[in-house]
Amino acid sequence: MKLSKNKFLLSCILLNSLNQIYANDTLGTISVSSSTIDDKFKNLTTKTSSSAIISSADIEKINPTNIENILNTIPGITASNVGNDRVKIHIRGIDNQMYMGENPGVAVVIDGVPVQETSGKINLDLDNIDSIKVIKGSASYLYGNDAISGAIIITTKRAKGINSSKVEAEMGSFGFKRLLAGTNQSFENGAFQLQGTIRDTDGYWDDAYLKHKSINGKYQHYLTETSDITFGADYTKRKTGDGTSIHGESNAKSNPTSNNEVSYSGYHDTTLLKTFITYSDDIDDTSNLMINLSRYKDDTTNLYSPIDLNNDGLEESHRNKSDEEWIQNTFKSEYRKSFDKVAIMAGVNIARNKQENKSNAQTNYKNGYGPSATNVKKGDIVGSSHNEEDINAIYLELQNHLTDHLTSTINFRHDDIKYNYKNNLDKTLNTTPSYNANTYRVGLNYKLNNNHNIYTSYATGFRAPTAQQISGNIDKLQADPTLDIQTTLDIETTNNIEIGITGDISSFQYDASIYQLDREDYIGIRAGSYMWSSDDDADKSVGNLGDMRSRGFELALNSDRSKMVSFSIAYTYLDAKFKKYSINPNDGGNPPIDLSGNIIPRTSKHTLNLTLDFKLAEGLIVSPELIAKSNYFADEDNKYKQPGYEVVNLRTQYKINNSLEIFGKIENLLDKDYYQFIQVGYNKNMEDATIRVAPSRAYYAGLRYKF
Repeated sequence: MKLSKNKFLLSCILLNSLNQIYANDTLGTISVSSSTIDDKFKNLTTKTSSSAIISSADIEKINPTNIENILNTIPGITASNVGNDRVKIHIRGIDNQMYMGENPGVAVVIDGVPVQETSGKINLDLDNIDSIKVIKGSASYLYGNDAISGAIIITTKRAKGINSSKVEAEMGSFGFKRLLAGTNQSFENGAFQLQGTIRDTDGYWDDAYLKHKSINGKYQHYLTETSDITFGADYTKRKTGDGTSIHGESNAKSNPTSNNEVSYSGYHDTTLLKTFITYSDDIDDTSNLMINLSRYKDDTTNLYSPIDLNNDGLEESHRNKSDEEWIQNTFKSEYRKSFDKVAIMAGVNIARNKQENKSNAQTNYKNGYGPSATNVKKGDIVGSSHNEEDINAIYLELQNHLTDHLTSTINFRHDDIKYNYKNNLDKTLNTTPSYNANTYRVGLNYKLNNNHNIYTSYATGFRAPTAQQISGNIDKLQADPTLDIQTTLDIETTNNIEIGITGDISSFQYDASIYQLDREDYIGIRAGSYMWSSDDDADKSVGNLGDMRSRGFELALNSDRSKMVSFSIAYTYLDAKFKKYSINPNDGGNPPIDLSGNIIPRTSKHTLNLTLDFKLAEGLIVSPELIAKSNYFADEDNKYKQPGYEVVNLRTQYKINNSLEIFGKIENLLDKDYYQFIQVGYNKNMEDATIRVAPSRAYYAGLRYKF
C-alpha cells in the first residue's frame, strides 16, 4: 500500500519522541486531545492541525434550520443543502463529484463514534447538538475509513448536574414549524436529560417536505467520586421528499421550485435508533479510561428510478421501492495518561456493521431497450443484497512537550477492514475484499508568547473501495470477459500538509492557515463523474481515475462579543485542480480524454462569511450575515462557468429576562436569485444540467423559555 513508504520517517519520529520521556527537565503537566464523547483533555493551545469548535451557545445564537447554517461559519467547508435539513458536507475541495449516494470523504462522528448513513448524507436532530468540532485535512489517523478530508465531530446534549428545563417554539415560511421540550434533572448519585422535538416544513421546492420527530435521553450514574456510567438512547422518525432539482437552465428560470419534476430518488421514510453505554473513570488527575458500546440503526425506504410509462412517469406507483438498513455495532475504548513532559492516548475501535438492501417493482415495465429488454412484473424483486463490514483498528497519540515553547504531536492508526458482500439474486457477484491501512499525523506547535502559537502538521487519510463497487465491476466483466475492467481497486489516499498561526490580538481572536491536500488514486466511474451514456460497459465501470490537488488559505477572525459591535469572519481561498485525470465518455475506439489541469467542478476560489453583531439595547442583538462565493465551473471539462453570488441573512435575538427570549431571522433578505448546486456531464450543455435553485426570501420567528 502507498502509505507504507512513510513508515521509516514515522519510526524515526516515534523513537525520537519516546526518548523524551526519560529526559530530566520538568516542564509541567500537559494533556492529550481525545476523540471521545468526553473531551476532558482538550487543549487548543497545543493544536497542530486546523480545527474549529462551535459551542451550544453559538448554535443557539444561529437558530439553524439546517446544519448548513452552522457550517457556513467555518472556513474551508462547503455544505450543500440537498433538501430542507439534509446536507452533504465537503472539506477543502474534496468531493466524490458524484450526484447521488456516494460518501463525501468526511467522517461524521456522533458522540465519539463514526456513523454511516444512507446516500452519504447526514440526517440529524439539529436540536440535540451540544457542540460541533471540525478537523480539516486528512483525519483518518483518528477516525479511519473515509476521513480523507477531515471530520465533523458532533457531541449531543448530555446530562448535567443542574436542574433546568426549557421549551421552544418556532414558525416560518414554507410551512415551517418546530417545537421542543427538554429537561435536565440532577440527583445525589446521577443526572438525567430528556428532550423531544418536532420539526415540519413543506419546503421551498415541490415535494421537498420534512416531517421530523425525535426523542432522546441520557442518564449518567456516578459510581464513585471519579467514575461514572452513562446510558443513552435517541429515536428519530423522518419523512422527506427530495424534489429539489430541475432539469435544464430554461426550466430552472421558469420553474425554480421544480414543480412536477421527477427526482431519481425521493420520498424517504427513515427510522434512526441509537443506543449506547459509556463508562468513564478519571483514575487520577493525569489519567482517564473510557469504554463505549454503541448500536446505531438507520432503516430507510424510498422510491427511486422513475419509469416513464405512457408519459405518466410522475406517478409514485411507477417507481421501484428500495429498503436499505444500516446496523452499526461499535466497541471503542481509550486510555489517556499525562506525565511531566509527555501525554499518551491509546485506543481501540471495533465495529461490526451490516447493510441490507432490497428493492422491488411497483408496476409492470420493460427493463432496458431493444431485443435485450426484459419484462419486469409488479412485485418482482429487482435488487437484493447483504453486506457485512468488519473493522478492527488501534490508534495512538503521543504528545511531547519538547521545550517551554515547542510541543510535538504524533498520531498513528492501523485499520483492518473486511467486507462480505452477497448478491441474493446472483451468487456469482458475491465478493469478499479486505484492506489494511496505516495512517498518521506528525505535528508541531510553537508558542511564540502567551497570545500566539504557530502550528504545522502532515497527515494522511484513506478511503477503501466498497464491496458494491467491486461487485458491479464483476457484473460487467461477466457480461463481456474481453472488457478491460478492474476487479481489484487501490485504496484512495490523501496527504495534507499545513502551517498556521492562531492567537489573540487585543480583543480579536484569529486562526489562519495555508495547506496543500493531495488526493491519489481517486475512485470514480471511468466515463466521467456525471456519465449519462457510454457505448462501452467498460467505461461504466469503476476505476482508480487519477489524482487531485487542493491548495488554499483559510482565515477565521472574531472580535470580542461583549462589545457593542462585534464581528466574525470566515474566509477561504481554494485552488482545487485535477493533477492527473482522464475519462472515456464515448468509446467508439476513441482515446481517453485528458482533463489534467482542469479546475474541480463546484469549487469557488473565494468564499466569505461575515457576521456582524449589534447590541442595540439591553438584551437585544441584531446580526446581519453576508455569504459570498466567487464563480465556479459546473462541469469537469470547464466549459460552463457559473457566476458567483452574495446572499444576505438577518438574525435577531431579544432576551426579555433570564428566562424568556424571542428570536427571528430572515434568510435571503434581498431575495437573491442564484443556484445552490449545478452539474453538467461531459460534452453536454446547460439544457442537460441538473440545477437546484436557491429558496426565495424566508421568514422565521420563535421563542425560548428556560426555567
